[in-house]
Parts: sequence; C-alpha cells; structure tokens
Amino acid sequence: MKQISSQDIQSLELNILKAFKNFAQENNIIYYLCGGTLLGAICHKGFIPWDDDIDICIPRNSYDKLIELVKEDRYIENTSYKFCLPLDDNYIYPYIKVVDTNTIVYEKDIKKEYCLGVWIDIFPLDEFPKTSPEIKKVVKKHSNYKFFNKIYVSGNLSTPLKKIIAFFAKIFYSIVCFNKDNKYWVTKILSLVKNYDSNYIGNLVWPNQYREIFDKSVYAETLEYQFGDEFFPIPAGYDEYLTNMYGNYMELPKPSERVFHDFEAYILDNDKN
Repeated sequence: MKQISSQDIQSLELNILKAFKNFAQENNIIYYLCGGTLLGAICHKGFIPWDDDIDICIPRNSYDKLIELVKEDRYIENTSYKFCLPLDDNYIYPYIKVVDTNTIVYEKDIKKEYCLGVWIDIFPLDEFPKTSPEIKKVVKKHSNYKFFNKIYVSGNLSTPLKKIIAFFAKIFYSIVCFNKDNKYWVTKILSLVKNYDSNYIGNLVWPNQYREIFDKSVYAETLEYQFGDEFFPIPAGYDEYLTNMYGNYMELPKPSERVFHDFEAYILDNDKN
C-alpha cells in the first residue's frame, strides 16, 4: 500500500463527488453541498485548505429514492465508488457514504474492521419538531445514542488520555449497554426520523447540536456554485446556513480552531482490489 497526502485525498474525494453528480443528474436526485464543503465553495471555490472531507445533503424524499436505487447495485457505473448504507454489516454510520474501494482510510479512534476507503458523506435533510422543547429532546436523545455508538466502535485511540477515558467508558458500556452493538444505536438514531410537519429542516441523523436546524426557506431555491473545476448545487439561503453554522464565516478561524480528522489514507495494491 502507498500512503497518500491530504491533497491527494481531496482530489480523490472531488472525483467521487463528480461521479455522484452525474449519477444524481441521471436519476433526478436533488442534493446540495453542505457543511464545510459549502463553506469552501463560498469562500475558496473549492476545499477549505485544511479540510479533508466532502459533505452533501439530500431532501428526505430524494434520499429514500437514492437508497432504493442503490440497494441492488452499490457501485456508481464504471467506477470503484461504492454506496454504503445504514445498517450494512461493519458500517457504523446512520447516513450514506460513497467510498473509493481502491483506497483505505485508517481512522485513529475507530476499530480497523470499521475502516473504509476515501469517502464523501451524504446526509438526509429531515424535518425537526415544531417547538424548542421538542427539538431539545430529540437532540439530547441523538447525543446519547451517538455517544454509546462511539464507545462501541472505538479502537486504537491516539492519546494516553483518550485511552484512559475509553477504558472506563467501555467498562461503563459493558454494564449499562450489555449485548447492544452499533446496529442497535444506529437503529435508535434512525428512529428519531419522523414526519414532524414543521417549518424546520436539517441534519437530524448526525446533527452538529442546534447549528444544523434551519427554516425550510433556506432550501426554497437552488444556486449553482463553483467547487474545484465544476459547479454544484447549493441552497440559495447559504448565508443564513453558514452564519448559523460558523458565525462570521468569511473570517478565517484561528489555527487552533481548524478541525482535522485524525487518519491515514492509502492506495491499495492492485492485486488486492
């Protein structure tokens, strides 16, 4: 295997995004750039220099349509890009990823059996409850389910402090959550998705606390914006989205506030593909 650089990872991820764009157009799947990818499009016309993943979001109806489309054939045609779906064996997330099966990414805090190739994340856009107390209740439940799932899948942690915390967390888990695997917690997270019939929409299966909850008007219209050497759809209400997510998003964060993922990525040997 050959280790690949952060720039190589970005290039591979952009290729996955381009392939997904073609797939989405062919199958009438609505999607938007979101999270740090949307921020990168607006501020840099590409990746945030220190970013190492791509995020897109899909309205629930299109998201469910996508799941049905790829259940039988997981690969984007004529590529090594595979859709991973919630509740797949050895897949630990409650949302879709598209992974490059010619690569492998070893995340420092996750057991090796759960590691995947270089990926892009695909989140559903779901309705949130109507009132603040109801929203708070749902977000709290999600935080708890995500916490227990993280304990279950945690592996070779990268610092002594994390290892100590994980040691006691796993003892706690074995007592409180006996015989509950990660699929149990993913199922619990997915159970939070309901038709709340409200004006609030956002990432319910993997929320960044309250920062990813928006009025539906944010997604009422679509713009095309440059990311890399192509254009991709973004919500017309991107200013409200990014302000809610990042505050003054046009100002570069301090180096200490820039988020990196702790992993190493490799190209697989040809005879192991």
